Amino acid sequence: MSISLKKTAVFCFVIGVSFTGAYPKDTNPKNKKEEPKKASVLPKINQVALNSKPEKKKEEKKPKTVVSEKKSSKRLKGEIVEKQEELFSFSLSGRKFAQGDLLFLKIKPLPKILDKLGNFTISWEGQEIPFTQREGYILTFLPISPEFSKPYGVLELTEKHLFTKNDSKKYEIPIQKTYFATSKVSHLTMDKQYTTDELSEETKAFIKECSEAKAKAFQSRSDLQVETDFEYPVHNPILNSPFYKRRIYNKEKGRPHGGSDFKGGVGDPIYAINDGTVILARSMYYEGNFTVIDHGLELYSLYMHQSEILVKPGDKVKKGDLIGKIGSTGMSTGPHLHLGLRVLGTMIDPLSVVQTDLIEARKKTSKK
Repeated sequence: MSISLKKTAVFCFVIGVSFTGAYPKDTNPKNKKEEPKKASVLPKINQVALNSKPEKKKEEKKPKTVVSEKKSSKRLKGEIVEKQEELFSFSLSGRKFAQGDLLFLKIKPLPKILDKLGNFTISWEGQEIPFTQREGYILTFLPISPEFSKPYGVLELTEKHLFTKNDSKKYEIPIQKTYFATSKVSHLTMDKQYTTDELSEETKAFIKECSEAKAKAFQSRSDLQVETDFEYPVHNPILNSPFYKRRIYNKEKGRPHGGSDFKGGVGDPIYAINDGTVILARSMYYEGNFTVIDHGLELYSLYMHQSEILVKPGDKVKKGDLIGKIGSTGMSTGPHLHLGLRVLGTMIDPLSVVQTDLIEARKKTSKK
């Protein structure tokens, strides 16, 4: 189905776990003779319909805080949306289309179009994002910030050879609200060096050095290095502090937790969650023994508080490789693994990738 608007072409998706279709809304069917060359500012459409369902309001209740939760290693199907255009098709998938989650985009142009895509760009919320081309497909990731505040995100595809009437099209992707956990604490057992306001010049210099090392590492740019879905970094994963949880101490909210914490004893093995290249492996002030793996397209996994690091920068690792051991180094109150996921500069819930069919699920749908 094609839509021609005066300056923009818009498609709005309604997303569900079992929903596999997307339907465009024609806001001006009379302007069929005009052929805009570039999509302009996207008008706000269907916002009332997306947010006014009474049953949704009843469902959006804050969950009870979970102190300790065992997570199954079985992968979930997640949510999938597929769209068929005249010259290409694409699928968008994720654990859920919600704050803090990661989406995977796979575009399939017709074979006769593939070699003509010289100026193809993908933008997510106005930011141009990197992608890779593999076996006739275009692949990339779309991060949804935990602070995302709108009812939908905007995906824009631009290439004059993909569209018969426009140089680009924009698609509205509804984004659900996530209620992140909070917990009240009466006291925290923390080393004094992390609670004092007075730091030595030597400590300040070390913190600065660590900050610069991280900034340099995150400048790493590589093509997509993963071919299959992500796995847990530990055996028998038990979550004891979820992503973006906030502690309330003396009636004041602390900073949100930037990753997912897994229980473990000192010396327990830590495994790479997917293929990649080690870009940082060293002792840090806050993170303790810290490892960062570059998986490509500005997607990095972070492993903190290790008792021992078993890799070095430049090492190529495969999913499931032993990379370190659980510990309590750095700013930590006890042995555990803090796993982080950084995508295009945004911290994302790591569980949104290790729990969900993303890459391999697309192989199944592409056979249809």
